[in-house]
Amino acid sequence: MKKFLLLLGFLSSNFTTIQSQKPFYHKNKAISWVGETEFTYYLEDYDRLNFEPPNKKQEETRTIKLDPFATCEFGTEKYFTNFLINEILENRRKVFSLKEKPMTISQITNTIGNASIETTKILDPITNKESLVVVKTDPISQIKAFKVRQWWYYNDEKESLESTVRAIAPILIDEQEDGSNFHKIMFWVEMIQDPKKDYNYNDKEVIWAKETLSTLSFNSVKRVKGRTKKTLKNLVYKNPKNGKTHVLENDGWYPYCAEPIDVEEVNKLLAASTDTLIILDSKTYTEKTSIVRNPKLKFHDFNYMRVLQHWYFDKSANTLASKVISIGPLLDIQDKKGNLKYRRALYYIKSSQ
Repeated sequence: MKKFLLLLGFLSSNFTTIQSQKPFYHKNKAISWVGETEFTYYLEDYDRLNFEPPNKKQEETRTIKLDPFATCEFGTEKYFTNFLINEILENRRKVFSLKEKPMTISQITNTIGNASIETTKILDPITNKESLVVVKTDPISQIKAFKVRQWWYYNDEKESLESTVRAIAPILIDEQEDGSNFHKIMFWVEMIQDPKKDYNYNDKEVIWAKETLSTLSFNSVKRVKGRTKKTLKNLVYKNPKNGKTHVLENDGWYPYCAEPIDVEEVNKLLAASTDTLIILDSKTYTEKTSIVRNPKLKFHDFNYMRVLQHWYFDKSANTLASKVISIGPLLDIQDKKGNLKYRRALYYIKSSQ
């Protein structure tokens, strides 16, 4: 009997450990959809965390909080990069290879590599003589970018799109002799963002915060749970159309000062419409009136979404965290030849995150 109880206790303790490793959406009926995306951000001077727009998908970024101690260099060490690498080498971070396998400290050290020693010629401006100088380069100082992996998820109870950072990967960038840059993605470092925590850049533990405005297509999102198309259709089309969610008017790029609109106004925006265009004849300089009939908008008319997000570096948990502020379906505006002129948000749905 004692052996049985000991065995039962052992199994239950292991079960608890395994359960604690399950993702936050596991057995959470409120979360019906999870998708995964990746993108790259680059470090500014003095190791500031900056999001540089990759392929113009992120159209605008701005810093909303910047602690001076998060940007200053201490000797030859950079705060964010050095802090993260130290945590990794002190075995206080879970690190995975690019093939998603756990890595040991020796494997991590080998991946980072040793300092490279090179000789370079320097010309003395006074004597006009060349001399050889030995230059030692620490590979950590060449970490100039990070790849971010984040999960998007839909909360049925809140009827809201939310996000969480899952991991970041340091990228070593080295300039080659021909002037090109060599990029090496090292490994994935686990980030544990508390999905229940209400992140705020006024929190004293948040030492850095950034805002990004991105144009995203969720067609290429890696689906982790649920149905992507159905979820997005409910979020940005069916719920606003049926008055099941709070909708804000399109107030330019940033919806902070946007006024709420009711279900009738939403349906007017989605309904068929007629536009009168006045075209100037370049030869006769006479104006001609053209009637353009726009069909009723369907969900498939929205190929892209505009997402406003906040990003935080939480010092208390030593993690990078993300938070969705709003999402808006983008309508393609075309010229008379059918070419894309620009995209504009029809309205915005505010996130409860």
